[in-house]
Amino acid sequence: MLGPMARGAWDGLRLRCPACRRGAMARGPLGLAERCPVCGAPFEPEEGDFVGAMLVAYSVTAVLVVAGIFITAALTPLSARAQWLLWLTFGALFLIGTYRNMKGAWVGILYAMTGLRRGGR
Repeated sequence: MLGPMARGAWDGLRLRCPACRRGAMARGPLGLAERCPVCGAPFEPEEGDFVGAMLVAYSVTAVLVVAGIFITAALTPLSARAQWLLWLTFGALFLIGTYRNMKGAWVGILYAMTGLRRGGR
């Protein structure tokens, strides 16, 4: 099961439809389309699926920020306050900039887990 989940997450992260792998998930600078323009697969198969996307986006951001704090603490002479400011700013910008991709990854994982990739709800 990890193979299809990883593939679905990768397709979603690249904003490609996890069902047909050809259609674009992106709509505008920050949004996702409701359905695939190629195969018609829904990109929000259930109400409230954004919670999983938020969990994925927050988890990735938290890991990067914590790792960054430890690395800069060990390798730079920055004060603790400067490091926190740096990494909180990075975390906020990273989260905003990649949320759409993280939501796409979550949609891909849902497709792999529930079989929605084989034909809708």
